[in-house]
Amino acid sequence: MPAQAKDVSDVLMRDGRENLREHIEANIIPLDEPRVPRIRFYSPSELRAYVPETDIALVGNCHVMRGETFLIGGEPGVGKSRGATSLAVAGATPDSTWFGLPVHRQFRTMIVQTENGRYRLQQEYSSLGCDELDDWIRVSEPPPFGLTLTHTEFQKDIRAALESFKPDCVILDPWNAAAKDDKQRDYSDTFDALRDLLPTGPDKPALGIVAHTRKPQANEKRTGGTGLMHILSGSYILTSVPRSIFVMVRGSDEETTDSVVWCNPKNSNGPQSERTAWHRRAGGFAPDTDFDWREFDKPPDKRVIVRLEHLEQVFETGDMELKAAAHAMATLTGINEGSAYNALAPNGKFKANLSRKGNLLSFHR
Repeated sequence: MPAQAKDVSDVLMRDGRENLREHIEANIIPLDEPRVPRIRFYSPSELRAYVPETDIALVGNCHVMRGETFLIGGEPGVGKSRGATSLAVAGATPDSTWFGLPVHRQFRTMIVQTENGRYRLQQEYSSLGCDELDDWIRVSEPPPFGLTLTHTEFQKDIRAALESFKPDCVILDPWNAAAKDDKQRDYSDTFDALRDLLPTGPDKPALGIVAHTRKPQANEKRTGGTGLMHILSGSYILTSVPRSIFVMVRGSDEETTDSVVWCNPKNSNGPQSERTAWHRRAGGFAPDTDFDWREFDKPPDKRVIVRLEHLEQVFETGDMELKAAAHAMATLTGINEGSAYNALAPNGKFKANLSRKGNLLSFHR
């Protein structure tokens, strides 16, 4: 027997007019029950008098809200999934922040992810205080048959999980696991399928999307501003549907650096937050208080990349103390001393060329 329809229009859309009488006679359509209107209209006075629910805003100045969609974008490997996890942890932690944005109350987060198996998830969550998080976070393992949003059994399973856990925020990671094609219709259908799965009314959660940005082009500006929205891979629908968009970019062209910059190019329900710099850490992110914004804002072809020959010049007179070496590196290359310390880090790109005894650095080929 088909699933119970909500109203006559449901049957017309799904099965056509010829099956309408059959559904009525079988009492599949409860004609005498009230239903939620498909569309509502309000006068200007009614709109002015509207008082939002007090618990609708979860994070920031309407950056993450119940019933609204937000997006976290970035290139592969930059830390998007870790950013989604840090949001879930922040929501579970009283009086916390997420990338500098205040968390207004504790909330439950469900992460539907398709990339990391339980081994990788064990590594990620081993550095977190899981006893304090168990009541607030749920994370899926990759579904064995993929993210089949329109499959009846998948819908039944995920709706049961949603009903049991009752999350305030649901995050899909990554978007391309659900949207198989970059065409407009596929993106629209995917958003419709996601909305159909989620609770409605006062139980409607925030919906977070984790999405990839496209490969950088030569001299492309990726340092901030609304233009960052347009580097997201795929249809423009990916930028038009979310009310709030965050984009994470690498803080340096040095592949080994743990520095990232967090940007907010769109916030339709409030002001955009300023860009901020962070260090990736095992348990999340820590503020980068000595970030070199001057170097970051340079065009790609003008940025300084510390090379082996720079180290040779700094250490040409022999071993040096770390502070003196960082100062010499900054003077030689024009980067700030915070970036110089990163270049000389024991686990940085030159770890095979530097050895440390106490505070003394030695350079060797």
